[in-house]
Amino acid sequence: MTTVSDPTPKQKTDDVLGRVRALLPDIVTAAADGEDARAVPPRIITGLREAGAFRMALPRAWGGAELGMLDSAAVVREVARADTSTGWTVQAASMAWFFLRGLPRDTLEDEVFVGGADLMLRGAIAPKGRATPVPGGYRITGRWPLASGPFTPDWMLAGFMVEGAGPLPDGRPDMRVALIRPEQVTFLDTWDAVGLRATQSNDFTMEDVFVPEQHTGSPFGSNNIPAPLFDLPYSPTGASHDAVILGALDGALDDLAEIAASKRPAFNPTMLLGQDPVFQEKFAELQLRAAALAALSQRTTETVMNRTLAGQAPTATEWFSYTGGTQHIHHEGIRLLNEIMTLSGSSGLYSASSLQRRWRDIRCVSQHVVGNNGALRALGAALSGQS
Repeated sequence: MTTVSDPTPKQKTDDVLGRVRALLPDIVTAAADGEDARAVPPRIITGLREAGAFRMALPRAWGGAELGMLDSAAVVREVARADTSTGWTVQAASMAWFFLRGLPRDTLEDEVFVGGADLMLRGAIAPKGRATPVPGGYRITGRWPLASGPFTPDWMLAGFMVEGAGPLPDGRPDMRVALIRPEQVTFLDTWDAVGLRATQSNDFTMEDVFVPEQHTGSPFGSNNIPAPLFDLPYSPTGASHDAVILGALDGALDDLAEIAASKRPAFNPTMLLGQDPVFQEKFAELQLRAAALAALSQRTTETVMNRTLAGQAPTATEWFSYTGGTQHIHHEGIRLLNEIMTLSGSSGLYSASSLQRRWRDIRCVSQHVVGNNGALRALGAALSGQS
């Protein structure tokens, strides 16, 4: 089914997006099995890796596709339309590289990407680790939740704080990130959740692990990854999070259209649900509200990306429109899917229905800090002259 808000990539996504689109029927078919196994099936991960989905934002010089925010988001949205857990996996693994941009350039070029960009990254940016400075680096201990990634990673990242370190000059805590090998961590089987069940967003631990100084950096400092997306002053991941929500809505609207084409209301079996004028009006409204969210994401993302390409920092209003837009898209996405479920009647309730899976998934996506980031308050303050 074609939706009002179908994505139209603005740059050259054709190579990555075309290869990913060839995988979508298999992703749809595998979604229920992935949920049962609590992991996106390995063949799906392999196919997406070969298609370049996990390296799509990385520099061409290192073997990536160097897609910008909108083009990367278009890929995520297509995958999330097929299956939300798989879409989440693509956005998490492809965007996590942003948080390593502060590592020394020599480390990135000579150690991490020396063999190319076909790498899988997993981890957690939250500074749950505590680091003790030692000669040549740090000894880090901690436990990190929500390290999404139903695959064997090549590298792990872990946020940490240095014991005894003072705040940065702007008052923010001196939060840092470490790049580590997966054999240095212990994974815990903790992810048994109501939604996004196939993402394996498990906890992991480190106990007194030595990390060299050159394998650490600030996630919000200077950029050492030569691609425009990584030049943004703060995390660009809102657009890819938006794309998971938008893709889940696309898929849910597809599901509802399919139900409406065959379902006959219990107390009016003479017509199909899709023939009911009341349903038709509500369905059109849902389509347009979803399209409005997509337009908001595109407009605010273009604004901050264009500023970055021009070598400028976004204004406060521009940046908080972007991050506040993401918060709004997450909250409105929940409301839309609730209404889609209501229109489906009992049909969407059965475990065989992909609609109920999307309903649970979008609830979990919207629990993420990106969707609850306080940016709407900051935007309101900026717009009212109170910032």
